[in-house]
Amino acid sequence: MKEENAPSPSPRRRAFANRHLELRISPDQARRQGLITHLAFVLLGHTEAIRFLNTHNSSLGARPLDLAIADSVGYATVESAIKLLSRPAAGGMQ
Repeated sequence: MKEENAPSPSPRRRAFANRHLELRISPDQARRQGLITHLAFVLLGHTEAIRFLNTHNSSLGARPLDLAIADSVGYATVESAIKLLSRPAAGGMQ
């Protein structure tokens, strides 16, 4: 018979307990991230958008996603690059 007052096993340590120590982005940065990601998905397609946004781009001098969320100037720069890539005549995808 199981003893009713037996101590319960100690709780498991959460694997992501230090998650709260990571830097979080501001609401404006989150908005720009969502907008640039949506634009890239629509114009470049899912796979190419992820590749473009997350890979260092030497002509932009940064990872496009980082540049786009940093400020409105960076956002506009990445927006223009995505639009250029999406034009077939400019050697883009599509």
